[in-house]
Amino acid sequence: MNLRKKILIPLALVTATAAALPFAAQAMDGGPHCDGHGPRFGMRGGMDHFEGGMHMPPFIRELKLTEAQRDQIFKIMHEQAPAIRDKAKEARKAHADLRALTFSGNYDEARVKALAETEAQAMAAITQLRAAGANQIYQLLTPEQRKKADELKAQFEADGPRRAGPPPADGPAAGKRR
Repeated sequence: MNLRKKILIPLALVTATAAALPFAAQAMDGGPHCDGHGPRFGMRGGMDHFEGGMHMPPFIRELKLTEAQRDQIFKIMHEQAPAIRDKAKEARKAHADLRALTFSGNYDEARVKALAETEAQAMAAITQLRAAGANQIYQLLTPEQRKKADELKAQFEADGPRRAGPPPADGPAAGKRR
């Protein structure tokens, strides 16, 4: 794998991941993956997904980064990876402890609250670290690259969230059951 792919693939995933964090937090409230089976937080990679450090959006490939920009981006990502990994481990541990407490005879409301707050704070810290890193990367871009990135981001957001499965046959009403 060449250097470009090693840098741009993780770079392409960070914004998409940062955008997915609110959905991950919502999935923690309940859902198909809250029974202890399958991925945690409703994501394919579970919390391990957070351990990879920063990920940038796919459209970053279209910005034609210079070698110096790629080196700086690598440095930013490399410096933040340990902190993100530590916070992910903290969130995962709090979540596991919370699940264990929830399904035990020793339920303690105060402990549940503390664990939930610990997990939420760790997730918030991950979001803040990723946002700061993404902004540092954005600041490295030339005005032309920023303009192109803004256009691509707007297009990505206009496309809406990605969902598994085929699209409805005849618009939004077609998927509803009667």
